[in-house]
Amino acid sequence: MARSTRPRGAAARGNAVTPAAQQVSVWEDDPEPGIQVARPLPDPSKRPLAYNFPGRAPAPGGQPGTASFRYWTAAEALRRGADFWAPRMPSGNWELGARLPVLLDQGVDLNAYYDRRALNFFHGPAPSGTVYSGESPDIVCHEMGHAILDAIKPQLWGAASHEAAAFHESFGDMSAILSALQLQSLRTAILHDTGGHLYQSSRLSRLAEQLGTAIRAQHPDAVNPDCLRNAVNSFTYQDPINLPQMAPAVQLSSEPHSFSRVFTGAFFEALAGMLATKAADCSSPTEQELLAASQDMGDILVAGARQVPVVSNFYAQVAAAMVSGERRQEPRIPAHSQGRLRAAVDPVAASGDVGRGAAPIGCGGGDCPRSSDRPDRRLGYGCPDGRAVWSRPTAAGRVAIASPAVLRSLGSRGCQLRGPSQLDHRRARLCR
Repeated sequence: MARSTRPRGAAARGNAVTPAAQQVSVWEDDPEPGIQVARPLPDPSKRPLAYNFPGRAPAPGGQPGTASFRYWTAAEALRRGADFWAPRMPSGNWELGARLPVLLDQGVDLNAYYDRRALNFFHGPAPSGTVYSGESPDIVCHEMGHAILDAIKPQLWGAASHEAAAFHESFGDMSAILSALQLQSLRTAILHDTGGHLYQSSRLSRLAEQLGTAIRAQHPDAVNPDCLRNAVNSFTYQDPINLPQMAPAVQLSSEPHSFSRVFTGAFFEALAGMLATKAADCSSPTEQELLAASQDMGDILVAGARQVPVVSNFYAQVAAAMVSGERRQEPRIPAHSQGRLRAAVDPVAASGDVGRGAAPIGCGGGDCPRSSDRPDRRLGYGCPDGRAVWSRPTAAGRVAIASPAVLRSLGSRGCQLRGPSQLDHRRARLCR
């Protein structure tokens, strides 16, 4: 797509117009498409789900390439995303408390991450110059998604499971997609670009194009040809134990960012199917119908993630909960998209009841070692009474270790979780 920095006016898309002093120009979804929109000046400190940016906020009105423009782009995207998720989070707080720190430039790295202390962003080299991960609404709403899921399902954090780590990454991508859909200008543009058929590659499905370009310049096969990851993909479930730990982007691996694409792809197809079902004219859905579909999918996703226990086949359990939850209400995901959602994330396990068919991850027995007995507590896995699955370094990487009772409950999945990114995905690179 050709780069354009021409502002897309709010009035042209039907948005309410506020006085110029109360508006700020920001990127619509990512710096690489380069589309600017005028948005209401955000208040990062607004509750619920408040943010804390260190220092004084710069004056709005900066042009692309300035610190002011980067600040307000990040602040607007984070406020918009938090306002989307807040009604689904009764506490109104992050896992760490009322305010979540945002650190927009932590140094040189093509990366971004959430670590339960802050949202951390960086800068790095690209063919077109320096890129800032905190300047992309796609990326900031992805990292915010980690913080949202951590508040909804804190027991997932650091769980010794391929699927728990990958679901965290998928939730980040789904958060970026759903947050973007709260923009009327983007909804209108995407429906125009796709002819109303949402399940095709578009600016909505392609995530973090600019960062993808920067990473591709250094590692050509590490990311998609036109973005970091694409929610429109053909990946289907395979047991991650049988997948390679790392693979080129065209292949599936057990690395959390790679394996996340299975769930994200099924989710995006379900979103497209829901839109087609909700539309009065399925050949020409409206942007208001797309907004309603995004709101419904947010409700269904949070309910599914909240409902199920942390088990080894977490993908299948969440998908089954999303589908069974639908059946207790007015159906909104059409049958063919329900099938993809379930089949794409483990067709065998998903056929069972929610919460069944897999052993819990975490505590397993009275002889489980206590995290207080280990010098490296950071690698303990969150049992309420202090017992934990822990890991030790080996020549093959970190291997999950626990008492015999725990290993019996985890089965072959639990004792073969190799690779630091599976066990400590807090610091896993966004680009992997």
